[in-house]
Amino acid sequence: MIFKVYLMRIGGRRRSWRDILNGVAYVGDLRTMTEKRGDAIYTQALLVSAGALAQSQLPALYEPVLVSIAPMALQLRGFERMQEPAGFYSVVQEWHCVTP
Repeated sequence: MIFKVYLMRIGGRRRSWRDILNGVAYVGDLRTMTEKRGDAIYTQALLVSAGALAQSQLPALYEPVLVSIAPMALQLRGFERMQEPAGFYSVVQEWHCVTP
């Protein structure tokens, strides 16, 4: 299903509601999938751009949980994988998804 997604956190820190709605919105097909790495199985949400070359616009949201739902919107919370020179780590990320 096509959604417009707003990031509610940057580096794990919550943004103000005004900054969320006035910030960049990403439009695409919201999909969930499972991935197996070694013995672990991870669930992830992806926002895939429409078109012949489908690719993810945002980093995957790992272990997504439905936080709230409204007639034209929903919110997902999960973990985003971040990379720094010292290595990888995870932070909390929330997506505010509305129908365009």
